[in-house]
Amino acid sequence: MALFPMFVNLKGKNVLIIGGGQVAFRKIEKILPFKPNLKVVAKGFSPQVKSYLEQNSIPFEEREFRFTDLDGVDIVIVAVDDIPLQKEIFQYTRDKKIMVNSVDSPDYCDFIFPAYVKREDVVIGITTSGEAPGLSAKLRKYIQQCLPENLEDILNQVKNLRNSLPKGEERQKRIIQLVERLFPRK
Repeated sequence: MALFPMFVNLKGKNVLIIGGGQVAFRKIEKILPFKPNLKVVAKGFSPQVKSYLEQNSIPFEEREFRFTDLDGVDIVIVAVDDIPLQKEIFQYTRDKKIMVNSVDSPDYCDFIFPAYVKREDVVIGITTSGEAPGLSAKLRKYIQQCLPENLEDILNQVKNLRNSLPKGEERQKRIIQLVERLFPRK
């Protein structure tokens, strides 16, 4: 089933990652640029993960997960191979308004991580709705190669025009004209 692409402001959101291995590391790397309040709990950490957490001043605790860890959490990412724990956490969060991502267990997910391209405020998400992550990764690389090198400059031109005009149809028309000029059809 296709998933709805929704972009969420994570700045200041309390995000808990459970796990200290390579999969958790990939999730931490993906989510960190979006500035959440991140915390990591795991029975053990790979040296790479521990070093990364320390370098980026991300709070972490080396111990078993406790359900009290979910107090005040907005999003939890369960990056462990323990399927019964993934299910238990998912069920526990159902009435608590906590979004869950359980790695490689779509039945215990409210959302999945897309492959994405991020250049400043331009973010392009790519997903196959969890069916073929390798294809999403390949599409991400393809899209990256197709984007203009000066994408940030283009975004700034559009933002400046948008901020200089009052809301309405005329502003929208001028923005569309500028974008068409900056991205001529081939």
